[in-house]
Amino acid sequence: MTRTVFLTDGAARDLDELYAGQYDQGGSVQADRFLDQIQVLLEQLGEDADRGRPLGDLQAFGLHDARQLREPPWRIVYRIDETRVFVSLLAREDRSYQSLLQRRLLDA
Repeated sequence: MTRTVFLTDGAARDLDELYAGQYDQGGSVQADRFLDQIQVLLEQLGEDADRGRPLGDLQAFGLHDARQLREPPWRIVYRIDETRVFVSLLAREDRSYQSLLQRRLLDA
């Protein structure tokens, strides 16, 4: 089943910041390559949102539908329902994100 993928406001800010960082490091070529990688990952989520792993740490907060997809060097945290995928976080894998993630998922 194909689902529509949406970015939360926080994930959209993440995308902007990551794009800017890639642009600063390697100009428009590197930044565009980054966007292409993220686009592919988001399309894959739309096609198979169940492929990510559940986030067990957040189940204590009642967030049983939170999942993460790790495709080095990126981490995507999202929630799914019958027809949609809501991306809550886009980050580098090496970023410490526990409190940020909890706040974003509780606010989304």
